[in-house]
Amino acid sequence: MKIVLISCAKGKLSYKSKAKNLYISNLFRSNLKYAESLNPDKIFILSAKHGLVDLEEELEPYELSLSMISTKERETWAKNVIRKLGEKSDLKKDEIIFLAGEKYRRYLLPYISNYKIPLKGLGFGKQLKVLNDILRCSQLHNLFGELKRYHFPFKEEEIPLNGIYVLFENGEKAHGKERIVRIGSHTGKDQLRSRLKQHFVNENKDRSIFRKNIGRAILNKEKDPFLNQWELDLTTKEAKDKFSNSINFEKQKEVEKRVSKYIQNNFNFAVMEIENKEKRLEMESKIISTVSLCKDCHASDKWLGLFSTKEKIRESGLWLVNELYKEPLNDKEIEELASINVK
Repeated sequence: MKIVLISCAKGKLSYKSKAKNLYISNLFRSNLKYAESLNPDKIFILSAKHGLVDLEEELEPYELSLSMISTKERETWAKNVIRKLGEKSDLKKDEIIFLAGEKYRRYLLPYISNYKIPLKGLGFGKQLKVLNDILRCSQLHNLFGELKRYHFPFKEEEIPLNGIYVLFENGEKAHGKERIVRIGSHTGKDQLRSRLKQHFVNENKDRSIFRKNIGRAILNKEKDPFLNQWELDLTTKEAKDKFSNSINFEKQKEVEKRVSKYIQNNFNFAVMEIENKEKRLEMESKIISTVSLCKDCHASDKWLGLFSTKEKIRESGLWLVNELYKEPLNDKEIEELASINVK
């Protein structure tokens, strides 16, 4: 069972209300939204006055925080919280997630075996930013997760001519859903279908940096020295003339087929139609930044990208090296994406 504990807040309504509505600070509101996005079995509030409180419990407004009472009183408060929490959960087995300050958790932790503190060590301002980043990324995963999903082999005619694609990879999870592992688009007019074919079908790593990165990870994982040849780009005539004699093309074909097989068997995607090039590229960049900034989007221990030769791929958990950690989407832009006609 997963349980989230949220500390109370100073800002409150001036009248009796349900606990989930009583606290009105931005941080509490964001903590509650984040807690709900985790899909826990239960959420409780840690109230300085009332101890462990159910979200639906009605409370009168009060003026008390743990900072206002003595250490001994905090210890007594903690014992009462643990007693009530023990009646509702297994303190040895259940996962307890704290969205609460140090004073609210210090005397609780010795009684709990399995806990997480995702915002540990962050000040209020930083907590709010991290929470907002996570919530926006969660909204994105919900938005793209609801779109039609395409698997190989896909019908080209069902895919719009212009837009953004989002890739999901088998075994990768975030926000309780399949994790977004790549966001991409195209610069040429009516080239979305062609771009996706370059990734999934056309066996030419010099026309798809995504294919090239998959091949890099496969070869690096196996410590295959062919990686050095795989890195060479033969797009230009000058490069072909210079490097062709030093490349084992039979081996390259073999690796290209392995890359195709991995992509076709492990990735699926959703698309969002955006005709305007400037808007499309702007949204692509901001979606990438939104996902890369999210502290809740982590690669699994078995993710192939952990063998990438590119540090940015290993660290971000995305098959990308550009547009990471820049300007994320704001709330208005997420609403705009949600209103776009999708196919």
